[in-house]
Amino acid sequence: MLEVQHISKRYHYQKVLDDICMCFPTSGIVAIVGPSGCGKTTLLHILGGIDTDFQGDILWENKSVKHHLTRYRRHHVSFIFQQFHLIMWLSVKQNISLPRFFHKQEKASLSLALETLKNQSLHSLSLGQRQRLAYLRSHYHRSDILLCDEPTGSLDPQYAQAVMELLKEESQHRLVILVSHDEKLVSQYSDEVYKMQDGQIIEHICFHETEKIERFPTVQKKYFLCHMRLAFASLCSHKARSFQLMIGLLLSLLSIVLALTLTRHLEGQFHQYIYSLVPASGISFQSRYQQSLSLDLLDQIKNQPGIMKSEMFLDDYECLGIGFQSERYEQSQTLFIGDDTSPYTYLSLKYGNYPQAHHEILLSLSTARHLCGQQDVASLIGQNVYAWYQHDWEVKGICYKIVGITNQTTALDTLYQMDHAYIYLLKDIYQYELEQVSSHLGIVYVHPDYHRDHVMKQLKKQFPDYEFLAIGESTTQNVSQVLNQANIILLFFSLLAILSSLFLIGEVMFLNVIQKKKDLAIMKCFGASSLDIIKIVLYESFQILILTQSICMILYYQLIHMMNIFLQNMFESELFSIQVDINIIAFVFIVSDLLVLISQLPPLLYILKMNTVQALKE
Repeated sequence: MLEVQHISKRYHYQKVLDDICMCFPTSGIVAIVGPSGCGKTTLLHILGGIDTDFQGDILWENKSVKHHLTRYRRHHVSFIFQQFHLIMWLSVKQNISLPRFFHKQEKASLSLALETLKNQSLHSLSLGQRQRLAYLRSHYHRSDILLCDEPTGSLDPQYAQAVMELLKEESQHRLVILVSHDEKLVSQYSDEVYKMQDGQIIEHICFHETEKIERFPTVQKKYFLCHMRLAFASLCSHKARSFQLMIGLLLSLLSIVLALTLTRHLEGQFHQYIYSLVPASGISFQSRYQQSLSLDLLDQIKNQPGIMKSEMFLDDYECLGIGFQSERYEQSQTLFIGDDTSPYTYLSLKYGNYPQAHHEILLSLSTARHLCGQQDVASLIGQNVYAWYQHDWEVKGICYKIVGITNQTTALDTLYQMDHAYIYLLKDIYQYELEQVSSHLGIVYVHPDYHRDHVMKQLKKQFPDYEFLAIGESTTQNVSQVLNQANIILLFFSLLAILSSLFLIGEVMFLNVIQKKKDLAIMKCFGASSLDIIKIVLYESFQILILTQSICMILYYQLIHMMNIFLQNMFESELFSIQVDINIIAFVFIVSDLLVLISQLPPLLYILKMNTVQALKE
């Protein structure tokens, strides 16, 4: 049973309701009549729990619900409004079944000749059709109390009579409180009538009592993914704005993940390129006192644990390259060799054998391809090539025999030979004694099973008169430092880009909430709590974000694939390839999700402070 005790309300300094006391039965039709402006609708809003600013108390089943109006409204009250209050971006069927989005309801069928209207848009419906739709929505919600504000105001006499008949039938199972100006219908169908004037009850007439008939229990269900469905419907109601928002966010996210991927890839590729030029196992050394290196010193160093090969570079002797021309050096017919000192014992062979003499060499696979051009690289095995060296403006050639080709591709064209082989071969050509050899720079290659820093530490201890340096380490450190600084700057601007895009989402969703606050208030009248409204707004934002992120992921994979094809065609090598970086994508997407959540604080706070009655009046 519903009871109100000493209800009073003011609008500013004007008293609208003055000490209203009413006691309602559990069923039947109770009409509230009176002239316009006497406070009937205000009283109806208070009875429905949507107007919380009043003095007095509301009792339901002898318990005060003034401090639990949201729970009271959600579980016990349904409405038929004078202005219909339909949600225009929902379908006819969704408007009728609106309560089912927020709590379990039985499935109701369309009646009042609305079966043919279920596929039409609300904008095409007449006022009478909308009024009948509002009734069906309230009928769908099997609440204990049905509040009706002018339920027949927009209907022709035939349908008005039909609605009152339906309300009379409803009143057998629950309490129906209606406000109406149609005194004929009120006197014909009402069980009790309260007359109001100037915010007061001036007369109460009870015609007869209605015994409540309990409904048969029915199967009640709630819509699956109800909040997601409402959020998606809201999203589709402003497609153009959502599409523009998604395009802006997509460009921002895609630019950020591509920029971070390319920057991170650039650092890795640069390090890889440095190691391909100067292996990570290389250590350079020279005398602290500018003394020349010797073959004996090289042998001593090689005998140290972890050393694969030690070699020295002869002063004033420069390798110009190799070619098939034997008579004289021609630059156009010569392939420049960038590395002729690397060890080969750990390399796998594609063709041929390892060198067994000083004049036998191996070629890397990429070098063999450059040397033979369009021919099969296997045809190089057994052929002679000439390595040209320059000394004191004199160029002479060494005849080498190609005995093998490795499986490795190298950034620099590389040939492999036995220890000190070119030194002995140049000795025969230039007629010098080994004791006369002058070299101030040497290189040591560390075995892959040993750590370079540990080996270098032992070499410094064993050969204190020589200075040992890790090849490429300082360059790598400097490049890493520069690239890290560039990454920090790029990350900063990336976050600014994300912030600007997500601020736009927050602004758009805030405007969306303001634009749809009446619709959100209608949802509250039919069972939605503030938490339900917050979920709908959040889900709409995250639907935009997730859809954008999905498109971004697809485009990201496609662009990376296209870049790899372009780079491989340009450089004719797989050395330059960009890898899809899941960590970067996850980082950018998680940050964007968190920022979207933060950007929704203003609209969410607006929802919590929203005045339902004021929103319904707009």
